[in-house]
Amino acid sequence: MAIEILRKQPLTFYTQNGINFFKPFRAVDKNKNPLELSWNHKPDFSSITAKSKYNDDISIYNIKIDKSKNDFKGDSIVTTPKNKGIGEVLNLASIITFKENNFVDYSVFALRNAIQFYAKYGFNLLSSNFNEIMHNLKFLTKLKDERYIDTRESAKFLINKVQQAPNDAEKIKYIPTANNLVSDYIRNLAREGEKIDGDDLYNHTHMHFSTIDTIRNRDYLNELFDKHEIDYKI
Repeated sequence: MAIEILRKQPLTFYTQNGINFFKPFRAVDKNKNPLELSWNHKPDFSSITAKSKYNDDISIYNIKIDKSKNDFKGDSIVTTPKNKGIGEVLNLASIITFKENNFVDYSVFALRNAIQFYAKYGFNLLSSNFNEIMHNLKFLTKLKDERYIDTRESAKFLINKVQQAPNDAEKIKYIPTANNLVSDYIRNLAREGEKIDGDDLYNHTHMHFSTIDTIRNRDYLNELFDKHEIDYKI
């Protein structure tokens, strides 16, 4: 039997092991087809599941949560069917949980085909690997689009600074700026509906979302909650 959508269904929560989880609620995918969101708990991790209007279509986002260590880590997202905006709904549901529990940091390991997905919602690259950082900066120096002339020149500036740094301690100073520059570019493309060529990026990275990122991206995330008929505001 198909799931009927209840528009803007109010979210309610329950507590387990000191963590607040949302009770099952309904949202919609990008085509306005109904989804039922719920939590499934296992000993080593918990999963957000999204059940589509067809009973045999279930998408899953595995998340490892440890309240005692203030640890909130995304593990893997598998969506069925694909390209319906279900991954977006699962990620929004994870951000709701992150915020409701006042976690400070949300981390996820992303292969390059998932980097732009996470960046879209406010996640930033979190790398201390200089091979990765230099690879991504060099990619930015090749941008042709004049909208990103400042990005291109900033990448060149950072490469010079890193190359001229007398020691690792000096190089480390440029890591946050470099990661943010790459993240902002990828995020801008994603929000404009443009896909980055995954081959241009380093093959994997850690990504990070923080309390301050919920504020920085509040308007955009709230628009997405509305789009997917989720009764929640940041």
